[in-house]
Amino acid sequence: MTGRSSMVSRPAMSVQAFIRLCAVAVPIALIGPASWSPLLAASELGATQDDRGRKAPVSQQLHGLAPGPAAKFRRPREVAPSIGEPQAEYPGLAVSQPGSEAQPARSAFSESTGPVIVGRVLYRGPVPAPIQMQVNRDPDVCGTTVSTSALSVDGATYGLRNAVVHVEPGAGEASARIVATTSAVVRNKECRFHPHVAAAQVGAEVQIINDDPVMHNTNIIVANNTALNVAMVAGGNPIKKQLKKSGLHLVKCNVHKFMQAYRLVFDDPYFSETTESGQFSIVGVSPGSRRISVWHETLGMLEKDVQVPVRGTVVVDLEYK
Repeated sequence: MTGRSSMVSRPAMSVQAFIRLCAVAVPIALIGPASWSPLLAASELGATQDDRGRKAPVSQQLHGLAPGPAAKFRRPREVAPSIGEPQAEYPGLAVSQPGSEAQPARSAFSESTGPVIVGRVLYRGPVPAPIQMQVNRDPDVCGTTVSTSALSVDGATYGLRNAVVHVEPGAGEASARIVATTSAVVRNKECRFHPHVAAAQVGAEVQIINDDPVMHNTNIIVANNTALNVAMVAGGNPIKKQLKKSGLHLVKCNVHKFMQAYRLVFDDPYFSETTESGQFSIVGVSPGSRRISVWHETLGMLEKDVQVPVRGTVVVDLEYK
């Protein structure tokens, strides 16, 4: 008798368990989409934050490629205002007029609804006297001596000219951007390359011009290899080539060996050249943790990590010391 009652009770218990399971499962099925969506959204947000927080490596093209002694790493000194706080505007930020040779390189995007990074590169140290170099060819055009100075500092603001500022993009960010349409110019004028320092993007066009009544040779060297070598005859047409290699481009003239300049070429459009007062401006950078690198031909590198907000202006003042 006990065996029969046990056999009867087991199916009954199974039916009760099934009923309880249905009672729990049916409400979950009815409200499932509503309850799952916050979890999915939280998962997607977490992935976005991880992506934004992942820092790309520092620009390899700026390290160890400058001719001569390797530049020493210099830590930037933070100056007011604090770089971590977004600013409504940057007082005193001057924009060079179109056509000026001192005009800073801009991003491929003239307008941006996202954050803007502005600031100054400063130098308060001693400025060596210009070096006088003897000219042994075409003195009627080039003169008998050429004065060269690697440091150009504004006496009033301590702003450093001819520095290149670059912001590392986020992972996969640069591939979605359009290449800047502005041509990079290498102008031979009065036995000098103009501008002395400039930045450009891979894929942009470089235009080589000779304004002098003598022949020049434009030899562009990247990583100790010749990337371009053209003879520029007097009165000849400009030569146009596409920039295909990123990195530090050393520009030399084999005819007039005192002529030398630099072009920094990046895979992305997030760069700027400093003006005469050391100012720069970069737009289009996505929010998140970003590393800013500053290059100068004799002072070396500065690097700084900053937090870029979704909107607003970030002020970054860096000083060589």
